[in-house]
Amino acid sequence: MRVKGTFVRKTIIVNRCASLASLSLLSPELWASGTAQNDELALKALIFGSLAIVFGGMSFVLGRLNSRLKNNIESHQATEVMMSKLSSAVTNSGASIVMTDANGVIEYVNQKFCRNNGYLHHEVIGQAIDILSPERRVDEADIQLLDNRCLKASWEGEALCLKKNGAQYWSAITVAAVYNRDRIITNYVISAIDISALKDANSKMQNLALFDSLTGLANRRLFIDRLHQSILSARRHKHSSAIMFLDLDQFKRINDTLGHQAGDELLVTIAERLKTCVRKQDTVARLGGDEFTILLNDVSNNDKIAAIAEHILTILKKPIKLGKHEVIISTSIGITIAPTDSTSSETLMRNADMALYKAKERGRDGFCFFTEELNVRASHLMEIEHEMRHALENDEFYLHYQPQVDLKTNQIQSVEALIRWRHPTKGEISPVDFISIAEETGLIIPIGDWVMKKACSEIQQLNENTGLNIRVAVNLSTRQFTDLKLVNTVVEALEQAGMDAKNLELEVTESMLMEDMETVIDQLNRIKAAGSTVTIDDFGSGYSSFSYLKSLPVDILKVDREFVRDVPDDLNAMEITSAIIAVAHKLNLKVVAEGVEDIDQRDFLNINRCDYAQGYLFSRPLGYADLRKFFLEDQQNLKQAV
Repeated sequence: MRVKGTFVRKTIIVNRCASLASLSLLSPELWASGTAQNDELALKALIFGSLAIVFGGMSFVLGRLNSRLKNNIESHQATEVMMSKLSSAVTNSGASIVMTDANGVIEYVNQKFCRNNGYLHHEVIGQAIDILSPERRVDEADIQLLDNRCLKASWEGEALCLKKNGAQYWSAITVAAVYNRDRIITNYVISAIDISALKDANSKMQNLALFDSLTGLANRRLFIDRLHQSILSARRHKHSSAIMFLDLDQFKRINDTLGHQAGDELLVTIAERLKTCVRKQDTVARLGGDEFTILLNDVSNNDKIAAIAEHILTILKKPIKLGKHEVIISTSIGITIAPTDSTSSETLMRNADMALYKAKERGRDGFCFFTEELNVRASHLMEIEHEMRHALENDEFYLHYQPQVDLKTNQIQSVEALIRWRHPTKGEISPVDFISIAEETGLIIPIGDWVMKKACSEIQQLNENTGLNIRVAVNLSTRQFTDLKLVNTVVEALEQAGMDAKNLELEVTESMLMEDMETVIDQLNRIKAAGSTVTIDDFGSGYSSFSYLKSLPVDILKVDREFVRDVPDDLNAMEITSAIIAVAHKLNLKVVAEGVEDIDQRDFLNINRCDYAQGYLFSRPLGYADLRKFFLEDQQNLKQAV
């Protein structure tokens, strides 16, 4: 700044001298005199005039130079400020900054880098960039590390890095090259941001999306993806893949009895056992609830699949400790093979599911392979399901009623409602052909609701027309009985019909009562609280255990027709039937015998004091119009029959 001031002052003096000289040269008095005093004076005037012109030019040039110098100084100062700001920004950046030479030797690191990686500046300056790269393992060939391969003119990506303490972490890396005047790379600037937390969060999200949170097994989405890849591989390499669907038998009973925590522990144990039954390249998945799937890849011999299924059944049947309890669980397995059965993931899943249902139908604790016969059956099921939905919407269902006779008074006390289906093109379809399908598809719930409401409505109308007080018995399916809305459906049906609750009997089977005693008793109590009576249908066909009857809030036992049919020809049938009647009476239960077709059977039941009888001896099932006529006109026919 001192140089600048001196230069300016000198410039001002010169300017002043030039001005004075110019004034002397151009003085009016000098030129007005007409003559010069002497030649010396003229010469001096000429010299001063010339000097004035020279100094004037110099002044102009010096002024321009002064302006340029001032601008250069200001530009230099601005550059220094900007460089200071950039240096501060790099030093205090939120990203780790590393500068290397053209060979990847570190020349500079900022404070963020030192804090993140645990190094001091002097510990990394002069070191190769590879100091920040973990040692590559054989199974990490595809993982990008922070090494010389990242040093390119321009590169962005994710790289695995290494801290001083040996900890590994992921960074988002940006690399930019620095060039000299000859466009030759002299340095690389690396900017790195730690994204380990983000990678962990993404990994957890991926796990949630692809793996079951309880067992850690693959979920449905991942299983289907692996199944698709397995099918492609099987076709390409001319081998097979096997798909197994597994369902735990009686899991709901254990879950409801011991609690959901015990149920979860059971599922985790099952998952661990299943993983021990397969190879590393195979996949075990949980689709939900107690449904598991297994994908066996690269199967060279299909005969081995059955052996694997047998092994799984054996392993899963080993006792499992759940708290203070020890349980034994059995499993049903459905199996399909690709590409033999199909090359479609969706079709194979459906095939395995059908095979699973077939295994359950055979008695559980076993396995079943998919066959084309099952596929035909599945198509039939779909067709019947569609037609049943149509039947509900178009009133194709109707009810028949079979009377139940009081053997003491020979009077009809109640009727059993039996569903019928009149198909518009196929004619009459037997309940045997559609009830089980309705149960499988869940249509039994709306169909059962319709039966209950229709039966209550028609029998209440019958009672009003005849002045009688006939009860109606309605069969409940397993799905209906476990439906939490059952009692609401019962109450709604009674209210719509205007029927007294005591005139509605609900029939349940033995097998339905064996699932979970506590839940069963709770549901029965709710039914009883609504005012209806409960009948155990087909008693003797299932567990035939009298011990549980003491704790069940039921009113009537219905002896299975298989026993009645063989009376009086089969002594065992007679003894079983008489025993059922005797024990039921000791428990204050009424007894209904169904399937009574001849007088000998009726007489045997009378001798053993059976309360009610039902069968073709008294009446075949009747439509509502015929039932009304029966009560109004044909009572005499009944008296003659009994």
